[in-house]
Parts: sequence; structure tokens; C-alpha cells
Amino acid sequence: MNDAAYINLENVPDGSTPGSTISLAQVNTENTSCLSTDSCLSTEALTNSFNIVNQRFFQGGITGAIIWQVPKGMVSINKGSPCYSLNGSTEELTFEQATLAIKQGQADKALALLTPFADKGHPDSELLVCHILKRQHGEWQGYAKAYNDHFITEMMAPAACYYPDTQTIAIHPHLHRRGAPMFVLRYLIYHECCHQIIDSSESEPHTPLFMEYEEKAPFREKALSWLSKEGFPTL
Repeated sequence: MNDAAYINLENVPDGSTPGSTISLAQVNTENTSCLSTDSCLSTEALTNSFNIVNQRFFQGGITGAIIWQVPKGMVSINKGSPCYSLNGSTEELTFEQATLAIKQGQADKALALLTPFADKGHPDSELLVCHILKRQHGEWQGYAKAYNDHFITEMMAPAACYYPDTQTIAIHPHLHRRGAPMFVLRYLIYHECCHQIIDSSESEPHTPLFMEYEEKAPFREKALSWLSKEGFPTL
């Protein structure tokens, strides 16, 4: 973590003099004007918002640039239905017996063992039952659909992202068109600033330490609710 950049939730507000303080309660009652006017769509307005967040919460310790750009990274959102997991050693042994029966060419035995699990929504059992029934020209479509329903995913562009190699924050231009409230923009900037001061990886972008900082963001719940309604992936 960069010692020069740390979050101070009682820092300098807009237009204040050095040494004055502002609390989160004050921040959460600030003007929530929109970004929908031409003047607010400018790079200058975006930079001004970044500077406000940087000074107020990070003591000016965040470096780099901020731009309007569709984030290059994509987020995979799983929208599949819940699935059943094998419960205990007995069911796991039964499943192993079924797979062994398949290898031995005992399809009917395997089908009898797997069908109860498939009916409960166990994905591996659904898939195997589907294959067995398909070879036997039975009613396999229902199990195929049930299996597929567990794995419906959508690739979505996030509302913002941070590029560590160039120290750049990208804010999705869709926020322009939807007239995003200022609290949404500032929440996103705050979130991406946290990525600069907290080490993370692609496999774990939001570590416990990151979340400890991020959860202090102004307007967090309100902003996440707005983003969710607009179809953006959220934490």
C-alpha cells in the first residue's frame, strides 16, 4: 500500500480552506446534480470530480488520469438458477457407482442411480442422464435445459475500471446518456482510486483490505442501487 495515499474521511471539502474538515454525514447531503448537461459531459467536469474525491478522501495522493471510455475489461455475471450439491458420502458413493456403471456399459443401472440426483438439480447428474437418454432416444431435452439453466452467464462492461499500467481510471460513457447523478460518478471514482492504493489481482480484485476501504465510500449503497437498475454489474 502506498503510504502517501491514504483515506481520510474528514478531509477538505469543495471550496474550503486547508485545515477545515467534513464528515461523511455532510458528504452524503451534498448537491446531487446530474451529469446530463453538455457542460457536465466535458473532460474538465470529469477531472474536477476526480480532483474533489482525490483531495477529500485521499489527501491528493492518487496520481494518474481519468477519462470517459468504455472499460476494456468485461465482467462475467452468472444468472443461472441454483443447483443441488451431493449431500454426504452416501450420495457421493452412489454417484461414483453410477459413473462406474456407465463405463461398464450398464446404462439402465446408471440411469436409475443418477435420475434422483438429476431431478433435484445436480448438474453433473443432469448432464449424464441427458447423454444416456439421448442415446436411448428418450426424453432428454428436459434434463439438457435444466443443466444449461445453471450456467447462463452474461459478459458485461463495468461502469468503471482502473488500468494500473497507465494509472488511468476509465468511466463508462453510458453514464453520460443516462444522466448519472453526481453521487454515482464520485462513488465510482472513489472505488477506482482504492484500486491504486490497495494491491489486488485479476483473480481477487476486491480483497478484504480493499473492501474495508471501499465500504467507506460516500453514497455507496445509493450508487450501487442506481448502477444495478441501469444494468451495470456491481460488487
